Formats: sequence, structure tokens, C-alpha cells
Amino acid sequence: MHNHLIPSEISWLSFNNCILDEAEDLNNAVYDRIKFLAIHSSNLDEFFRVKINKLQKKKTRKNSDLLEDVLKEVNRQQNRFGKIWSYSILTELALNDIIYYEYQELLPVHLMEIEYYFKSIILSYIQVVYVTINQPKTYFLNNRSLYFLVKLKDSKGNYNFAYLNIPSDKLERFKQLQSVENRQYIISIDTIIRNCLSLIFPADKIISCNAIKLNRDENYLIEDETSGDLIAKIEAKVEERKRGSATRFLYDSNMDADSFSICKRAFKLYKSEMIKGGSHHNFFDLFKFPNPVKPKLQGKFYPNLPHLPFENKTSIFDVIKKQNQLLYFPYQSYYYVLQFFNQAAINKNVTEIKITLYRISSQSLIANALISAAKNGKKVTVFVEVKARFDEHNNLFWSKEMKNAGIKIIQSLPNLKVHAKAAMITMKDKFGNKKNYAYLSTGNFNESTANIYSDFGFFTAETAYTNDLKKIFTFLKTKKKNAEPKHILAAGFNMKEKLLELIDTEIKNKKAGKPASVFLKVNGLDEKDIIDKLIEADKVGVDVTLIVRGICTLLPGIRKVSEHIKIYRIVDMFLEHSRIYKFANNGQEKIYLSSADMLSRNLNRRIEVAFPLYDEKHIKEINKLIQFQLEDNTKRRTINSEGLNELEREDHIIPRRAQIETYNWIADANKIS
Repeated sequence: MHNHLIPSEISWLSFNNCILDEAEDLNNAVYDRIKFLAIHSSNLDEFFRVKINKLQKKKTRKNSDLLEDVLKEVNRQQNRFGKIWSYSILTELALNDIIYYEYQELLPVHLMEIEYYFKSIILSYIQVVYVTINQPKTYFLNNRSLYFLVKLKDSKGNYNFAYLNIPSDKLERFKQLQSVENRQYIISIDTIIRNCLSLIFPADKIISCNAIKLNRDENYLIEDETSGDLIAKIEAKVEERKRGSATRFLYDSNMDADSFSICKRAFKLYKSEMIKGGSHHNFFDLFKFPNPVKPKLQGKFYPNLPHLPFENKTSIFDVIKKQNQLLYFPYQSYYYVLQFFNQAAINKNVTEIKITLYRISSQSLIANALISAAKNGKKVTVFVEVKARFDEHNNLFWSKEMKNAGIKIIQSLPNLKVHAKAAMITMKDKFGNKKNYAYLSTGNFNESTANIYSDFGFFTAETAYTNDLKKIFTFLKTKKKNAEPKHILAAGFNMKEKLLELIDTEIKNKKAGKPASVFLKVNGLDEKDIIDKLIEADKVGVDVTLIVRGICTLLPGIRKVSEHIKIYRIVDMFLEHSRIYKFANNGQEKIYLSSADMLSRNLNRRIEVAFPLYDEKHIKEINKLIQFQLEDNTKRRTINSEGLNELEREDHIIPRRAQIETYNWIADANKIS
């Protein structure tokens, strides 16, 4: 490893540790802190499904050492997680008369309630498998599902083992029980089952009951994407993923040696795959942890703000035709994106709609609008990326629904993913002349995540954008690059090369004594050529400032390498998802908003779009938002030369919080009190 680089796995864990910072922060409302624990658990679960297998499979000394470091850090974070949950969250809930049953003795009234619920509801989902190691039999644990391993002693004194499922995929994980003396009580179905084991094993003595869970490798490789039925291959791989090799077997730290040995043999595990955990797993279910006193104990609610130019009875297309419109979600409402497609679906002058879809909402209003447009006689072409990890099934479902409605569906390009977020609507005027209207974004066409992810949406009718977008859509349809975009940067065409040129310009300007700076706000940075070019820029004195939410393999502050590069990370109530590229350009600033991170996969193996801002008003707005982020002294961390996060809060300094200031600034601009 070069001394200025850090493994992506370690960097990612550093980011996930920031989530724990937020869960531990007593300045956050307790239910917001619970949400951050859910996010941390969900992130870590995905980490083991995607990132770890390559380290386990490729048995090199380097990978073994890295795996050891990874597991050490994971263990540290899990211990920290447990302390936050047990000693901070549950204590604060109890102080507010909310009791979460874990190990306490249940009140008689609740014993009766859970027994009734167990017998009438839970028991219908329970499946028990007895483990007999000496007889040949295949024992299988479903990926990410929850189980108990139960050690039993029969009437003859013999020890037996069985495992049974915890049906959290069928039932709500947490159940609110009846209140007693103004106190609220919550219990997990895990704890209910533990308390009712004697009803499952009436003839045996329960010796121990340990929670277990298996993560499986969910990566897949299609060796040949150019021949045969690619969709059928993807569908087969998605099914195959359910039976992927083990990457992490979580087991209760209280498990005894015999139970540990039974698990290892029954589920054919290596010791390195077996990781101690708590008595409960899948804490991402905390997203649905009940709040019986809501809205108390929750953070302040920030409703979506209106975008005033769209708040009139004028057609949205007339507004866009008059002036480009820039929106910032979730501060502003995603309703306008839905309005864009809904109006297109019924407008008699609209002749054609083209769109790229990467991650579609399960109840997608946009997909339904496209279906309506097709049924209303519009020509609709939709590029659906069915290789979007973990959303393959959903995207395939909508592909079929839209195809059945008469929409032309283009599914996945061989050896490329289309990650661009772009749409174009073609309209004819009364003279038969065509006019194109484009929507470009840093985030997915997904109204669900638009309420959580901070992203930009840009509406335009300018030919500088629409002509370039036509070239990209032509390539998606024909797979032929007839011409490069002139204004838009497009990965798969010219994005990486243009970015390197833009940084080179800053280097030349600095050498000539002119102002020179590079600012990048992205979700990840690991692309070697980009990193090398940023280091080259830093060495000649170009001001390089980065905000990288997730993986960042470049270490700042390394003498004679990245000595003056500044790297920050912001974790707050909204997921920082927007990408901004900004270059000083000798006083004529160039600003791009983009779907692409500075990751190798984005710049080398995907179709991405970065669109420039030319309107002075929008450039000023972006600079204001950047200023908010760089002046944040509450949620902004500095990444140091070891890849660790430094969160410096000083009591005498007025607190600045970028996301709150952004919201208030937009509200003030709209004259909303």
C-alpha cells in the first residue's frame, strides 16, 4: 500500500463509524439516534454481502492481513453499537416511560399477552429443524434471515440441537404491548419466542438459546454479457445469489463450545467466517421501532419546500422554456418531477419521452406516468438498468409492466451499467416544430429515496443540453457513438478525460500565477488517475478541497504527496448524495452537477452524466450551498492523514449546521416563515 492510500474497505468502515457518532450524539433526538443505529446495521450488513468475499477467497498475505484489520474494526464498532443501544438509547427511553423488554422479567399481564400472540400468530410461521450431525443431511440458512440455535436436554439426559426461524420477514420485528400505569412497553418477536420455547419443545429442557444469522456473498459475475439472453442470465444469477457462499456467520457471544461446534459443522463454516455478535441481529429493523408517544422524542420535522416558479397554473413546460430551473431535494418537493412526467403523459402536444431508470421505487409513480403516456399514444422509450445491485427484481418487474403497456424497453448494455439520471420530452408546437425538454439529476428517479437523499434536479429546454442528451440516448439505443457531447460530460464518452483536462487547466493556471482551485463533492473517491492528478495539482499549490461522504482511498496531509489537500465528510439527517465538480478556471468558474462519483466503476465502467451550470443565479446558489458545507462545525468531519474522522466542536463557537442552514436559506428565499 502506498503511504498516501488507504484500503477502500477500511475507509468505508471509517464512514460507517460516523453513523455511530450520530447515534451516540445526545444532541440528536432519541428516535433519530435509533434511526442511525438502523442505518449502521443496514450498511454493515451490505458490506458483508458485497465487500468481504474477495478477501476471503483470494488467499494472499495482503488480503489476510487486511481481512484481519477489517474484522477487528467491525468488532470494535459492534461493541460500540451495543453500548450505545444498551446503556444510552434504552436508558433514555426508560426515562421517558418507554420500556423495551430484553432480559427483564415480564409483567404477568404481558406474559399472557405474548403467549396469546405467540400461539395465534407467530407459531404459524415457525419451522424447526433438528440437527443430527452423524446422519448425512443438508442444513441451510437463508441469507440475512434470523434464527435461534437451541440446545436441548431430553428425559434421558441426552443433548440435542435444533434451529428455528425468527419470522421477521413475515411479521413486524417489534410489537407494542398494552401500557401499564402510563408506561409504554415494547418487545421483539425474538424475545417473545425465547419466552415461549417451552411451547415448542414441551418434552425437553431448554439448556440455551442463541441467536444466529448468515450473510451470503451477493456479488455475481456474468462472464459473457455479449451473447445469449442477458436478462435470463441476470435472473438466474439473482436466484443463485440466494445460495451464495458464506461471508459472515453471526452468533451470540454467550454460545457455548458445543453449540459453536455444531454450527460450524452443520452449516459448513470456516472459523474465520464466524463472528461473535449480540443476542439480537438485524438491527436494521430498528427503522420500524415503535414510538408510542410520537411526535415526542423525534427530531424536528422539515417539510418539503415549494419551488415558487412552479407554483402557478402555468404549464411546467412553459416555465422551463422561459428559464432553466434548479431544485434541491429533499429541501424542495420532488412533486415537481412527478408533475413533469404527469403533464407530459396527458399533454396532446407531447410526442415522445425518453428516460434512463437505475433504481425504481417499488410503487413508482414515474413508471405509472410513463405507462399512461404510452397508453395515451406517446412514443416512450425507457432504458432500465437491470444490473442495479439489489434492485434487479424490482427493475425487471417494472420493465415487464412497461413493456406490456407498449413502451419500448432497452435493458442493460453488455459490460456497462447505465447510472445516468436523465430524461427528455419532445413536444410539437402548432406549426409542427419540435421542442425538447430535459431533466437531469444527481439522484435516481425514485420518489421514496428523494425524501432522504439530498440531490439536485435540473430542468432545461436549452439546446446546449438537449442536443447532447440526444447523442447519449442515441448511443443507448444503437450502441454506436456517432458524436461526443459538447457541453455535458458523459462517462462512457469523455468524462474522465475531460475531468483530467479541467484539473490540468488549474495546474497550468497556478504555474502561471493565476487563481487555481479544485472542489469536488462526491460519495466516493478511489479512481487512480484522478487521485494522481489531484496530487499533481496539490504539489504545485492548487487549492484542492474535497467533500467525500463514503469511500475515500486518498489520505490527505501526507508530506510531499497530498500535504495541503483538505478532505471532509458530512453525516447528518439527510444522506449527502449530490455530486458537485467546481473549477476556478481563472475567474470564469466551471461548475458541474453529476450522477458520477470519483470511483473507478463510475468513470470506467458506467454511463454517467455531468451537466454544466451556465446561469449566474444557479452558480451563486451552488456556491452558497458549498459555503454552508465548508463552514459546518457541527456535522462536518475532517479526514486526517490516517483516514480517521475528526469532529471538532468548540463550545464558544456559534454552531453551524449545513443542512439546517440550507433549509432555512431556501425557506427565506421563498419568503416562507
